[in-house]
Amino acid sequence: MSLCPLLWPVPVVSTSESDDALLTLRRERRMTRTHAALWALILATTVADVLLTMVGLDRGLREGNVVLRAMLAEFGLAGLWLVKFAAMAWLVAGWALLSDRDAAVFLALFATVTGAVVVSNAVLVFG
Repeated sequence: MSLCPLLWPVPVVSTSESDDALLTLRRERRMTRTHAALWALILATTVADVLLTMVGLDRGLREGNVVLRAMLAEFGLAGLWLVKFAAMAWLVAGWALLSDRDAAVFLALFATVTGAVVVSNAVLVFG
């Protein structure tokens, strides 16, 4: 007789880290020093990205991100803020749900991509 996985499914969401659940919900998120440094970097690069995007658009440059370009065409600068807000909400959700190590990797990847975008924008805007 074989065990049917449908009779004893692995929980998808749990509040206990001892379960084999795919996702563990936490009531409290610990802000490690690494997380704090990465959040500071993310916030600084995001502000720089928004400002450089606004300057570039004002100088007649075209937005390179297709999604953001569509949002700008439809909603103007409000579209830029909406996309940035959605990205931050996604980032906060990922940070809250992941383990400390995985959250640090997640934040570091986001910070790296945003930093690269800022460098690219600065080269385009300032030559």
